[in-house]
Amino acid sequence: LDNPHSLRPGNSLRVPISWLKEKPIPATVDAVTGEVMLYPARGGEPRQLQNGDAVAFGDALETAAKSSARLRFADQSEVYIKPASLLVVTRYRRFLDQQNERTELRLQRGNIRNSVTPRQSDEASFEVYTPGAVAAVRGTEYYLGVDGAETTRNEVIDGRVDVGARGTDRQIEGGYATLARLDEAPIEPVELLPAPAMEVSASHTDVVAVWPTQSKASAYLLELYSQPAGRLLTQAHLSTGHWQKDLPTGDYRLLVRAIDENGLRGQESWHAFSVTPAPPPPEPEPEKESHWDLWAFVGAAALLLAL
Repeated sequence: LDNPHSLRPGNSLRVPISWLKEKPIPATVDAVTGEVMLYPARGGEPRQLQNGDAVAFGDALETAAKSSARLRFADQSEVYIKPASLLVVTRYRRFLDQQNERTELRLQRGNIRNSVTPRQSDEASFEVYTPGAVAAVRGTEYYLGVDGAETTRNEVIDGRVDVGARGTDRQIEGGYATLARLDEAPIEPVELLPAPAMEVSASHTDVVAVWPTQSKASAYLLELYSQPAGRLLTQAHLSTGHWQKDLPTGDYRLLVRAIDENGLRGQESWHAFSVTPAPPPPEPEPEKESHWDLWAFVGAAALLLAL
């Protein structure tokens, strides 16, 4: 700069990306199923997302009732956006070597599953804000959901999540959950219901999954994913331990979780299976020549000649 003293606190400097030693890595979406809309932070018309599309700071992602998508970041952290959800990407980590760069999301409604790559810093650098709480982690796998009453539910599969609301912080370890109703503090951690002991049988005609019901479960959440893409194909809430469906040929993963009286979903029960093509029909057997019929014909012919 010709006159560095001309700079004042609060001034903005625009540095060309070409000057950077490491290029920023944008957040991208994949495993898109159905109608997933992007509302650009910089204005412009909303558009439907396709696999591989980039997501910028401030963009909002909305999934329809039977739609879903997966959001991937530079550090390999993933956010799976479930059906009927609205998520705003406030900011995200763009460089692999910047441990202090934070990722901040805002879940307005719906459900997400986060798989956060562990960070070296002691400060939590992956935060999700909801209308009633904030969930902060350094590295873990967990679910976060906001229903119509703006109740935030957090279920931790592995690691630890710090959930704060109304001046109260709860440390939720793997295998536990909490919920925070609007304008209320989070409840004490409760243990997740165990993973259902699911058995799956697949054939070319249909797929059947069964599991013993649990006395403390009010319902069960079932999700079917295609493999290897990991697209969410269907989601269902069941009152019994039985599910059956006709599926085309392919590879799949099935997830079942028990739901308790507070609407908290339990441990994950995964099962991978394949649907193979129907076997070809058997070839028709060749007709066997009947010696009895041949001799009968010869005898009849001899009788006619004798007459």
